[in-house]
Amino acid sequence: MIRFGIVGMGNRGNLFADTLLQNPYAELVAVSDAFESALEKSKDKYGVAGYADVKDMIENEQLDALVIATPDFLHKEPVMLAAKHGIHFMVEKPYSTSVEEAVEMDEAVQKSNVKCMVAFENRWNSPFVAVKNAVENGEIGDIITVNSRLNDTIFVPTQMLKWSKGSSPGWFLLPHATDIALWLKKNAAPVSVYAVGTKKKLVGMGIDTYDSIQSVVSFDDGTHATFTTSWVLPESMPLIYDFKYEIIGSDGALYVDLSDQMVRKAGGVYSHMHTLGTPINGQFTSAPSCMLNAFVDHIRLDTAPEADSKAGLLNTKLVHAIHRSVENGTIEQI
Repeated sequence: MIRFGIVGMGNRGNLFADTLLQNPYAELVAVSDAFESALEKSKDKYGVAGYADVKDMIENEQLDALVIATPDFLHKEPVMLAAKHGIHFMVEKPYSTSVEEAVEMDEAVQKSNVKCMVAFENRWNSPFVAVKNAVENGEIGDIITVNSRLNDTIFVPTQMLKWSKGSSPGWFLLPHATDIALWLKKNAAPVSVYAVGTKKKLVGMGIDTYDSIQSVVSFDDGTHATFTTSWVLPESMPLIYDFKYEIIGSDGALYVDLSDQMVRKAGGVYSHMHTLGTPINGQFTSAPSCMLNAFVDHIRLDTAPEADSKAGLLNTKLVHAIHRSVENGTIEQI
């Protein structure tokens, strides 16, 4: 059995814990969270040891692997500890909100030779898996351009996340969209970006972060991609997020709409039911669960994750350049 610890027992940490309980090759042995209420609740729910400090958990438990589900800007310490102690780890996206930190983290991973997987969960999301297969099968020819729109309702930065002022829609949402483009265009590297951002609504509510960011990214093969993101949509939207993706190729095009998942519910408030990842026969089928199960397989089969430290570093460089461009009003090199 692969002995797992989880640091960060919010919504994601609990999802990952529940997933590990269903995996026949994994065992959850400890959890860590800085908030006492979350820690005590998790200890009771899963019947495992709990630690307020991830360092104590790593030093006191015999861990083979770690899941890092801390806020966007708190990934470095557990990553460095895992690498130092030879513990394989899966870390939430973004890899880091700092290029300097991401470089240091990557160097530690390469030196330790542990398996690192960055939680770019949409690589396990069935619509994007289908898109990836179509692109690799040559069904749309060479990719000419990519256009992405990924938005959340205002519920996310004002209620769901207690730490949104330490992040942005750029750090919380864009890594999903930019990673898909980097995954699909694996033979082309991003070289520069121009971006703009708006601070109005959330600042007026006492949350000093961007409402929205729009960017144009240029690749070294002469192609371009646009990424737009916001998290101030009204809560009356039919789903908490609106994710649309367009891939235009030399011989065709692909269109993805994750905000419409085929089932629409009327009565009271009109909504779109979240159908992707619906448990079947009691088994979790969501992209995050499939991703974590893939990580378990990488450990037990001794294979290398594709969404690795290098992928995480490149994504951080790209999203960091987007933020620099917003702040400086200039084209930024990646």
